[in-house]
Amino acid sequence: MGNIRLFFLVLCLTPLFYSCDGSKEEQQLLDAIEETWQLCETSLPDASIRADRLRDSVRWSSDYVRQKFNLLSIRLRDKQHIIPSSPDSALQVMTFFADRKNAIDRERAYYYMGSVYRDLKDYPRAVAHFLNAVDVATQSKSADTLIWQYSLSQLTFLYLMQLNYEEELNVALQSVELAKHTGKYLGWYLMDVAVAYDNMNDTLRCIQYCDSSYQVICKEGFPAAYGGVLSQMLAKYAKYNHFQKVDTLLQHLLQLPEDQRPHNYELALAMFYEKTNQTDLAIQHYRSYINKVSSVTGRYEASAGLQRCYMQKGDYRQAAEWGSRLYQANDSIISQRAFEQTQRARDAYIYHRDMEEEQAIIQRDERIKFVSVISVLALISIVMCLVAYYYFRKKRFMEEIIGKDRMLKLEKEEILRRTQELGQKKQEIEQLGSQLDDAEKTIAASKAQLENTMRNLEQRTMINKELTRMALMSNATDKAEDIIEFFRKVAQGQSALKPNSWKELMVAIETLYPGFLEAVQGRMHRQLREPLLYTICLLKIGLKPIQIARVMDAKIQTVWNRVKRSEEICGDLLRWQ
Repeated sequence: MGNIRLFFLVLCLTPLFYSCDGSKEEQQLLDAIEETWQLCETSLPDASIRADRLRDSVRWSSDYVRQKFNLLSIRLRDKQHIIPSSPDSALQVMTFFADRKNAIDRERAYYYMGSVYRDLKDYPRAVAHFLNAVDVATQSKSADTLIWQYSLSQLTFLYLMQLNYEEELNVALQSVELAKHTGKYLGWYLMDVAVAYDNMNDTLRCIQYCDSSYQVICKEGFPAAYGGVLSQMLAKYAKYNHFQKVDTLLQHLLQLPEDQRPHNYELALAMFYEKTNQTDLAIQHYRSYINKVSSVTGRYEASAGLQRCYMQKGDYRQAAEWGSRLYQANDSIISQRAFEQTQRARDAYIYHRDMEEEQAIIQRDERIKFVSVISVLALISIVMCLVAYYYFRKKRFMEEIIGKDRMLKLEKEEILRRTQELGQKKQEIEQLGSQLDDAEKTIAASKAQLENTMRNLEQRTMINKELTRMALMSNATDKAEDIIEFFRKVAQGQSALKPNSWKELMVAIETLYPGFLEAVQGRMHRQLREPLLYTICLLKIGLKPIQIARVMDAKIQTVWNRVKRSEEICGDLLRWQ
């Protein structure tokens, strides 16, 4: 008897032992996945090897372990710069972790979902998922701070791509505060702030943050990971003629082995040589860079630099050839941004349509609940009245029957009235349906109007291209920089205006800033007066109000009024490069 009891006890405890072993094995797999995740930051090849070893073990584990491994695989592909063909796998992982309480899993899933949409050029969705990752990290006390920093960095890059410089600066400043807290990549994020201020034409703060970034990198001993930052810093210092700092940066960059030099090293070096009038060296490095770079933005900057250098040498044939490539790169950037605008418009339309449908469903449910509550209350009232009537009028049976008939008649009338109200409600529902149809027609008309607007924008873009091409073919275009320099000399009192000076200035501005004059005219419903138009042009080339007063031979108060009016009309266009 004792042996039988022992047998049954062992039989009952065996599944418990297996479950404990399974749980222990699953925890070991989770620990191994997390170790491989962290290894991606230091040794990507070793991380790939460890992930391949884990693949077979993970296949028979729980859904949570498999999804953790899938997220690790997405991270490895992202680190290896493998562009996904679709967002399906990342979307499956994100959907799984979206409802989980673990903030780190949700943060990582949102971040790599945004990375996939970024690689697929779907920037609006990428921005949304990176913002979700930042929100999870901000609200959680146990977030992955490195992914938090990466999310802010990606938002900075995407806002730069969309020319949203204010949001770019805001996110870059948040990145600096987070980097100060974590102590990681502070020099990198300080340089992001400098770039943002440079895009907003704030030269002083740009140089200040360049200096701060340089000091932080100097304290860390100039590690090779900051090579890209140093190259970017070199270009900024060369742009604003801080050549004593450029020499120091060149020494540190030249000390790096060629295989560890950043991708933007050749471009920064070419900009430096162009700025110091070493045109042949600049052309050499621009050509070397354009043969290596794959991004549209990189080809655009290199083509623009080669065009400027050949123009400076007087080789107008080569300048025209590189100008043609510049416009091809510009077309790619414009078409990409047009795609983003179309995608955002489509997303907004779908969002509003879904919101209307959801609102209609909510209203229908509320009406159903209201009718149900009223019906239940009416039924309860009837039952209570019948019970009370039965007990209190028991002795007067006949009168009770008559009273019941009267009450039943009233209730029938009430039911009839309710039926009529329900009919009215049905009519209201039909009216709401017709209103919904009208709203859909209005949305379709708005969509057609949006398409017409996009076609008009394309036509304007073609006109701007033609104007720019004509400006490049004219003699005034060849001397655009000289004309602007001439007006600066006039502002300093070193030269005097000529009869055709204003006309030459217009051509120079249209050459350097294609589409600027058309954009200014588009802000007004009538033709601009010449004094105000001249004031806008002088502000565009960087003259101060006192210098403008000297050029236009006008009173300083009058010039101030014109400057204020110009800022109201086209303040953002004056800062547009």
